[in-house]
Amino acid sequence: MRRYPLGQQVYTTLITQGQDAAAELARDAGQLDLFNRVRSVACEEPIPSFLHSALCAMSLPVRRPVDDHAPIIRQDGQYTLVITPKAVVQSRDGQQVLHTLGVPYGSLPRLILIHIMTEAVRTKSRHIVLGSSFTDWMRRMGFRTISYGPRGSATLIRQQLDRLLACEWMIRWDGDSENGTKEFGVKEIKLTNEYVGSDSKGGSFQREIYLSEDFFTHLSKHAVPLNEHAISQLRESATALDLYTWLAYRLPRINPKRPALLSWQQLASHFGNDGTNIRKFRQTVRDAWERQVSAVYPEARAEFDGIVIRLHASPAPLQHTAIGRPKLTLVSPTIEMADDKSTPDANVPERFFAAITAVVGAADAKAFFRNTQLVCEDGVWRLKAPSRFIADWITGHFSVALDRARQSVELKHTPEVVVAAR
Repeated sequence: MRRYPLGQQVYTTLITQGQDAAAELARDAGQLDLFNRVRSVACEEPIPSFLHSALCAMSLPVRRPVDDHAPIIRQDGQYTLVITPKAVVQSRDGQQVLHTLGVPYGSLPRLILIHIMTEAVRTKSRHIVLGSSFTDWMRRMGFRTISYGPRGSATLIRQQLDRLLACEWMIRWDGDSENGTKEFGVKEIKLTNEYVGSDSKGGSFQREIYLSEDFFTHLSKHAVPLNEHAISQLRESATALDLYTWLAYRLPRINPKRPALLSWQQLASHFGNDGTNIRKFRQTVRDAWERQVSAVYPEARAEFDGIVIRLHASPAPLQHTAIGRPKLTLVSPTIEMADDKSTPDANVPERFFAAITAVVGAADAKAFFRNTQLVCEDGVWRLKAPSRFIADWITGHFSVALDRARQSVELKHTPEVVVAAR
């Protein structure tokens, strides 16, 4: 019998038996903080955050590398990510000198990247305003206690921001053409090519960032949705953030008919671990899954066994309704479609969703059209989404797919995307 991780056990107890029983289960396991983690996500409507798919699949260093001036190279199947630190001009003793800051590492640059990319997707602009001051920006990222000094939170995040903005990013993908010849593409994508404003004499804080046009365009097509509440609960652990974002990227794309199998060596490669101490790596990941990630991503179906890792098709992290709301359900693996018998053709919804799936692919169909309904009301076809976020995402990203599906089922007008009444 499959054993569910402790985080999912507490979540299930919370929705079936209530807070007291869930808190007791966590307390008996010696993990009362786990109950607080579960409750903070389960009792709040998801708030969308985003991260580029390449950074979900391939991680930054967890700790400072021995040589932190060497490029980071990560591989995931046919994709390769290279992050190269570049020299920047800094003022030292009244002189302008070139200095290489090194690569970003730890949980802080992960939080910075998620914040920057979320703002870019949310505003649909490559111009990112971090805040009126460094303190204001940190509070917007969720920091409640802001300390200064050599090891203060403000100093550390400022250092990681500088490292991150000084790097250049390259994404490479390789594949086979129809005639069997090897093809490859190299895309030089710099995260940012302009930043202005400063908060100190050294000018180390930039209040405004302009993402490069290429990176912004690529991000718009390859942003992976995350839950802001989950990110907040995992903010102290780089490994937990990596595992959460990796699962958010991988699970919705898995074939529902069969699980994906990975070795621990393969996972170590994804996370940038050299695999020299695979036993310690395995224990660290399993602990992050058991006590942290499963608590904030309860829909995730994964098994981190001693020999092999099994990943099962799962809904995206944003697809749950907060506890206490009338529509709280455990999400089913199929797209829910209306069968309006009053319409001229009761098969229109089924054929419409089949056409959507053919255009966007099974993964995106499951991730964004799950629990949507196509209904005809007063002669007008409407696509009813379960939340405002899903409705806005469908409208903003799948307009072409909606129009092609409309043509496929011969509707006169593209269905209006609305939020289903609760």
